[in-house]
Amino acid sequence: MSAPSLFEPLPLRSGRTLPNRLVLPAMVTRLSGEDGHVNADVRARYARFAKGGVGLVVVEAMAVHTAKSGPLLRISDDTFLPGLQDLASACHDAGPGLVFPQIIHFLKVARSGYRQTVDMLSHDEIDAIVDAFARAAVRARRAGFDGVELHMAHAYTLSSFLSLKNPRKDAYGGSLENRLRLPRRVLRAVRASVGDDFPVG
Repeated sequence: MSAPSLFEPLPLRSGRTLPNRLVLPAMVTRLSGEDGHVNADVRARYARFAKGGVGLVVVEAMAVHTAKSGPLLRISDDTFLPGLQDLASACHDAGPGLVFPQIIHFLKVARSGYRQTVDMLSHDEIDAIVDAFARAAVRARRAGFDGVELHMAHAYTLSSFLSLKNPRKDAYGGSLENRLRLPRRVLRAVRASVGDDFPVG
């Protein structure tokens, strides 16, 4: 049996189907303002990608929390929904592919040199991270996106918990099982919040 072509559809477990197997990965454009809202430049850029016909457009990382983050899109509050809805709609109108936002949490960094680390987080703050991801995933669904991708790389929060260099001494550090605890909690909370028919990457 021959391998499938890049241009063949790819059914997803959720019941949705990618029209082909070409994926545009998330790449931060720095086109949004400091307010984190979708603007005309962001919308036009992703609509052009969708028009190109890729099977899946993964929109750049969007913050699930309210910390200042420079020109990064946000999905941390319902005030961002109108712009996100416009973005999802523009992509769907432009091409046949599906559109997922990538959602991210990061720890505090200040120009003074201060850098928050995972061992500084209380259990209540960890619970708030789980909740923030779940709420953001629900907003992604409400905005009309076709799924959501969870950012777990590049030394941001979830990746820092996974790291062998995670210095925590409690149930969130040390063994692999412990270091996986927060990412697993996030995955379970997101899945419970959006249901089984919404892809989670």
